[in-house]
Amino acid sequence: MKRFGFCVVLAAAVAACGPGPVTPPDSGMTTAGGGSGSGGGTGVGGGTGVGGGTGTGGGTSTGGGTGTGGGTGTGGGSGVGGGSGTGGGSAMKCAATAVTCSDKQITGLDLLTVLSTKAILNTTLGTTWESKIDATGGGLTPTESYVYARFTATGLEKVLIHDEQSLTSTAWDIAFRRYVIRINSGVSGPSCVQAARTAPGTTYASVTTTPPGLTYRIEEYYTATCDLITDGSGLGGPGAALASYWTYQACVSMTKNVYVLKLADARTVKLEVKSYYPTANQLICDMTGSVPPPSGGANFTLNWEFLP
Repeated sequence: MKRFGFCVVLAAAVAACGPGPVTPPDSGMTTAGGGSGSGGGTGVGGGTGVGGGTGTGGGTSTGGGTGTGGGTGTGGGSGVGGGSGTGGGSAMKCAATAVTCSDKQITGLDLLTVLSTKAILNTTLGTTWESKIDATGGGLTPTESYVYARFTATGLEKVLIHDEQSLTSTAWDIAFRRYVIRINSGVSGPSCVQAARTAPGTTYASVTTTPPGLTYRIEEYYTATCDLITDGSGLGGPGAALASYWTYQACVSMTKNVYVLKLADARTVKLEVKSYYPTANQLICDMTGSVPPPSGGANFTLNWEFLP
């Protein structure tokens, strides 16, 4: 399986990493466990994760976008797809494909039919969008679906679908819950969103056009026989295309990796995950390798921008 910038071959069964048990990041406990993470980072174990902390509610959100059209099939341009809605872009440039291993995903990845109630807040920083996503989702045992969203001219817009509908919907580009970020392609959804990690050390500001020679990935965290390829953290999360946004010591540290996403309508987006915790706690985590409770985890801040 390819990782951005580097080629890493992942076995279908990834060994749990690190000595001793790994504590999920929602548990509120601290562990020195962890282990090697996906795409050049170490895993998220430990106790500073996604639970416990208030969400990004309040203010204006991009929720209330278009609905799912009752879970109808992919494509077709009706419902939420097809470039309708705010800043919807142009039509899809690829054919929708059926998602494999859907039954395994529903049970193995806690894919739910309860809509996320969480908000996305958008602020403009010049030509860049800063989007804040409450991805808490209920913590260690999720009670809500991922937060599904699409990139538009007016910000990152929430798409009102639940997890099972996401497997047949081309309306969304990206989804968030706890520390997992998925894109809509491959085993994750029927669209063709692709992601590439830029070269190590690339800064967000330096990416003004699509860099040449990138290696793009779709979501491939299930094998042909529907065995899960994990992120290598020992937590059992999927080895998603953007999983290398974090590393782990005793908290979720940012790698500052910059990604380029190719959307289904052929537009490209540069993206950096700036924080997983509220800003002050993220700074402490990145500098010291630990974070004070309550961590406020799973409250993402992204910077992103359409590329010419």
